[in-house]
Parts: sequence; structure tokens; C-alpha cells
Amino acid sequence: MKKKTNINGNINNHTPMIKQYLSLKSQYPDMLLFYQMGDFYELFYKDAERVSELLKITLTKKGYSNNKVVPMAGVPCHKSEYYLSKLVKLGESIAICDQKKGSSNYKNKLISRKVIRIITPGTITDEAFLHENEDNFIAAIWKENNQFGYSILDISLGFFGVSKIFHVSDFLAEIERTNPKEILYPENFSDMFLIEHRRCIRKRSLLEFDLDVSYKSLNLQFNTYSLNGFGIEKNNFVIRPAGCLLQYVKSMHMTILPNIRELKYNYMKDNILMNFNTRRSLEITQNISGEKKNTLSSILNKTVTSMGSRMLNRWLNSPLKNFNIVKNRHESVSILQSFYKELQPILRQVNDLERIYSRLSLRTASPYDFVRMRATLEILPNLHLILKNIKCKHIKKIRVSIGSFKEILFLLKKAISLKPSVSIRDGGVIASFYNDQLDTLRSIKKNSKEYIKNFESEEKRKLMIESFKIRFNKIIGYYIQVSKRHIHLIPQHYTRIQTLKNTERYSIPLLKEYEQKVSTSEIQSLCLEKKIYEDLFNIIEPFLEKLQDSALALSELDVLVNLSERSISLNYVRPIMSKKYGISLLESRHPVVESFLKTPFISNSVVLSKKQRMLIITGPNMGGKSTYMRQIALIVIMSCIGSFVPAKYALIGSIDKIFTRIGSADDLSNGCSTFMMEMTEISNILHNATSNSLVLIDELGRGTSTNEGLSLAWSCSRHLININKSMTLLSTHFFELTKLESIEKFVKNFHFTAIESNLHIAFLYKIKNGVSKKSYGISVASLSGLPESVIENAKIKLIEIENI
Repeated sequence: MKKKTNINGNINNHTPMIKQYLSLKSQYPDMLLFYQMGDFYELFYKDAERVSELLKITLTKKGYSNNKVVPMAGVPCHKSEYYLSKLVKLGESIAICDQKKGSSNYKNKLISRKVIRIITPGTITDEAFLHENEDNFIAAIWKENNQFGYSILDISLGFFGVSKIFHVSDFLAEIERTNPKEILYPENFSDMFLIEHRRCIRKRSLLEFDLDVSYKSLNLQFNTYSLNGFGIEKNNFVIRPAGCLLQYVKSMHMTILPNIRELKYNYMKDNILMNFNTRRSLEITQNISGEKKNTLSSILNKTVTSMGSRMLNRWLNSPLKNFNIVKNRHESVSILQSFYKELQPILRQVNDLERIYSRLSLRTASPYDFVRMRATLEILPNLHLILKNIKCKHIKKIRVSIGSFKEILFLLKKAISLKPSVSIRDGGVIASFYNDQLDTLRSIKKNSKEYIKNFESEEKRKLMIESFKIRFNKIIGYYIQVSKRHIHLIPQHYTRIQTLKNTERYSIPLLKEYEQKVSTSEIQSLCLEKKIYEDLFNIIEPFLEKLQDSALALSELDVLVNLSERSISLNYVRPIMSKKYGISLLESRHPVVESFLKTPFISNSVVLSKKQRMLIITGPNMGGKSTYMRQIALIVIMSCIGSFVPAKYALIGSIDKIFTRIGSADDLSNGCSTFMMEMTEISNILHNATSNSLVLIDELGRGTSTNEGLSLAWSCSRHLININKSMTLLSTHFFELTKLESIEKFVKNFHFTAIESNLHIAFLYKIKNGVSKKSYGISVASLSGLPESVIENAKIKLIEIENI
């Protein structure tokens, strides 16, 4: 959090301009204040120092105030969007303070200024500031009775949800899943360690979380008497973060939020739960290094629209327990396999209607937004021609939701120029022949060149002055310029206005009158054009809800068509979704690993059932154990988002949660060793896994002594078998652990094999029944480049130990 600007001394000792700046800055202490000074935005004191550091721009000074140097940094107004975008992506919030035209204090000549725009990472809708393929959530949190209320809102998506979360691990998992760009928390929040590492967190007054105020605010937004229709009782504490969040976003936009039409309560209830460690180890949308390459998303996400890309990543992070939705998606993907080659070129022309819609709702859409919406609506008929031939209920539902919007398309074709200006302030946005009055006003400006040219020729001929010219500049307007050698021919009614080295400049009443007419028509033209532009929002407003539905339908169509293409290109099969217990995969493959192998991926099968709930897997390091376990979890996730999967056959039963304990890492910032981290994660699994949970554990108990590690692994395994009754894959180098097969009837031993010679080891990557005869640790270590003498001594010591 940034501290308030602290300027020593009495504010009355400052210059009038700095007084004004400090007064405005005090209203936005935690934001950078962009203070307009002519053609520049300037920042002072701490803001200047921070911006200079972040943007790598020069830190200078703005004279003195209160007998001290005023540090200053600035950026040109016309390049401000570029710098603002960089700051927002760095997690900064900015208040834009503009000069008020025609308003100044004549006593001290101080121009009046006003904050006209607030930009924060979680409330932006401007295209330049948003990541094309990422959602942009802002969140608010509240804790009560050891439970969390978590509310999220994406104004560019129009999504507003709130959930009650009972466990810290689930709370952290949801923050990780939604990845909010900004988090609001109450001033009495006691668990700061949960969020303090996030980039943009904001402490808010308890008054902003008031239950009654929040309840009224939410009802006012949705024009309801109560929230019972959303499944929320009046005394439910989740109302607090939802109300705070809504009011905050409204205040940042300084307007109502017409695109926020509902509040989804317990929006996570249909999702398969995955905590932070599971997401990280499975590398779903980010790899271990935080990058996007070599992830499940990088393989599956070949969508052709940005809104489709965001939706697919949302699906990957939220696999579903609802089999009806999943089966509809599978059916659609299957049918679209015959149509994806026709549909993808058309969908590639679809612009980001989802975010354009949100800007239309907030009345901040740019002329370019209208152009892109027009281009998108123009291709919808081509899309419908193909979709109407597809016999599938779900695709038919998508087609109906896409709509056609003929009225809006007709309006935009008639009203918006083919190549409009960037901003309505510059004019040239509204097309010719749309408004007669506007055309008349424009014609005055357009015909002015011809009028001036004719007037110049006539006067030149009449006065017989060869050097006679009519020119224009912004300072003196239209003027007549004559060479000094011809000034004796100038009539008396010409008024000299400027003398240069070789020429004289004159003005005449007729020219000034015409200049005034042109100037007035230009101002009137701009004003009328702005009014017409605003009227377009009014005309489109009744269609906004259907436009939102269309954007979501187009996004889903893009995702489903993409999954169809992936299923064909990558040789995936349609999984069978069953409500029965278990997972059965025949010759399954790891979707990411197989994509970058130069040799064919060696497939493996698995069966998890009521009679075979736990697989204990032994074998060498690098032999394929971790890859095998991960591919099973990834195939479950793919199945539950509606994707086909890399296998010859796949049957997926009901799954409610996925847990992984794979890999090792210290958490030194919290004083946790590798072993402590491992035990914390295993504790979470044992407390929360159910009989329908999929649990993957890699080498449990390796962070302590052999005997203690084995004892813990033994005890945890039996708890998972008999208490949790989860579907579990557990890899280990403790051969004693494989004896569980003879004690517990639901345990089965499997192993990965290798071929070893004196010189090297070859991994077969094939899983087989039974127990591996050895771990091949020394042979694997030899591949790392250890000195040969070390390897030989290790072999001698191993023989000694085994003979004890």
C-alpha cells in the first residue's frame, strides 16, 4: 500500500497551484494523481518519484513551494494512454485530473481542475489496459465465525458472484483460481498473511461492509425487494463483501453498472475443487515457473477469438461435476468435428463482443468499438447458414442465443463512418447522409477551401497583385499576405495585422465574418455529432442483454469448435461420463508431454474402482511415475470441461475434488521446510478428501528419516483407504509400503520398469502389475554427471548395507 503524500509545513505556505494539487491528492491518497498542466500530465512529490522509478522517466523539479523543491515527473497528454496502460499492468491505480475548459480563477489565474476518471487494475474496461486472454476480476473478502465471504466481479464480463467458503485452503484455492487484479478487505481483517503477497490490496472502512447498507445497495442494483430470488437470506454475511464490492466499482466508474444484472450465489458449487498446490503441480494454465508454455491450456487452447480463449481457460480452471452440461458439450464437440473447418474461418472474424458490450453498457465505447461490432454482426448470417444444418439441441440453443441484430447492423452501417476518428472529440465519426443538419454544417467547412480559393483569385485579379495570397493559422485565423513591393496597391479598407521581413499581413471584415461562420459551424458540427453519438447508445440500450447473451454464445461456440479441431488433430476420444464410482482409462497419454516428444508417447492404462481404490506405484526416478499420475488427473479435468481425451477408451466416474502432493518446495518466508510443507498438504488431503476425490501422492515421507517417513506413509495410506476411501495413486520408494496389498483388500501394487547395464539405464515407461525389484537410484544418479569414483563407492556401500 502506498502512503499518503506527506508535505511538511502549513498548506497555506504553498503556491496556489500546489495547494490545489494537494487538495485533490488528499481525496485519492492511495492513487497516483495525473494532474493536467496544458499538454502534459504532471505528478509531484512521492507520486513523481514512484512514476519515475516505474516508467523509467526523468525525475525533475517544479520550482519551489513552501521553501522546498517540488519533485516532478510528467508525460504528454497525447501519449498518456500508453503510460497509463503500463502503470495499470504494474498494479497501480490512477486518478486523472483534467483542466476545466473556460474555467479559471481570475484573481490568481489558477485554472480549475477536476478528477474526471479513475483507473484501477480491477475496474478497467479500456481495451488498451486489459489482457486479451485473461479475465479481469476484482474481489472483496469478509471473515465471520471462521468462515469467509468471497465476492468477485468482472465488469468487462458482466459477472458478479459471491460464495461462502468454509476452509482456508478452499479460500486460497479460489483466490488462485480467479486471480483477482484487486482485492478489497475490511480494516479489521485478521488474516492478512493470506493476501499480503497479492499486488493490489485495498483496506476499506467497516462502514463499506455494513450489512444493511450492502443489502439495500444490492437490491437497488437489481431493482428487487429482497435477495431471496438469488438464494441469499437477509442476514447472510456474504452480503457484506458483495455490497462493498458493488459500491466500490460504481464509485470508480462514477456511474451505475447496467451490465451487472444478477448476483450468483455459491457460484463454485458445480465445480470440481482443486487447491493451489493441485493447480500448480498439474500445470493447467500456468507452469511451475508461472509461464504459459507447456501447459494443458497451451495444448488445448487454439481458439480463434479472445473471448473464446478466456472462456476455455475459465473452463480449465473450473471442471464441472454437472454431468448434464458436460455431456451436452461432448455431444456438441462430436457433431462439430464435421464442421470445424467451415466455422473457424468465420469465427476468426468475430471481435471481442464481450468487452465491447460492457463498454456499450457503461457508455464508454469508442468509435472503433462500433466499427468492430458492425464487422462482427455482418458475419453472423454466414455463421447461421452453417449452424442451422447442425442437428444438435445444444448447438441449436447456441444459435438462438447468437441472434442476428439486423436493426443494430442497419443502424451502424448507416450511422458510423467506414473509417471514423479514434475519438468522438475529433469528429468524423458519424457517416455522411445520416443527419441532414450535420451534413449542412460539415459542408460549410468542406466548401470553405473552394470559397477561399475563389475569393483569392477574384481579389488577386481585381487588385492586380501578383503576390496576393490567403492563408490560415490557429493564432490569427484567415489573413491576406502580400509582398512588401506590392503594398502600395493595397486598398484602404484592408487592416494591417502583422509585419514580417518581406511581407505584410492584412485582414478585412468579409474574411473575418466568413472565418467566424466556418468556426461556428465546426463547433456546432462537433456538438451535434457528440449528441448523435450519445443517441446511438440510447438506441442500442434495449438490445444490451441480448448482446451479452450473443457474446457468451459466440465464446462457447468458439471453444466447442476448437475442442472439435483438437480432438481430430491430436487423436482424442470421447470419454464416457458415468455416475458410478471409479476411473477407467485404456492406453492413456499425457496431453502435454506427448506434444513435445520426438518419439511416440508410451501409453498406459489405469483402473480405479470400489475394489481397487489405491494403486501403490514403485519404480525408478525418471521412470514415468509422476507423468503417469498427472496424466490421469489431466484427463479427468479434460473430460469434465467437455473435451475429448488422449486415450483409446475413457470412463470417468463422479469426481468432487482433485488433490495432488507432487514435487517438493520450501516455504522459507513462513518458516516451513520441505517436510513441513509436505505434512501440511497431506493433512489438508486427509481432512477434506471424500470417497469421490482423486488423490495423487508422490513419495510421501521422504523428507525425514527412513523409519519415520515409512511410518507416516503407512499410516496416511491406511487413513486414505479406510477413512477417506478416496481414489488414490501413491508412488513410493518404500518397498515395505507395498505390503499393504496383502493387508488391505482395496490396494494394488504396480511398477514401472527399466533395463540396467554396467554403462547405462534405459527406462521402459510401461506400467505393470507387481512391485519393482529395485529403485535404480545409483544408475539414475550416474546420468547426472557425478564423478565415476562417487558412483563406484556408492555401489560398494549399497552392497554392504543390503548384506547387513
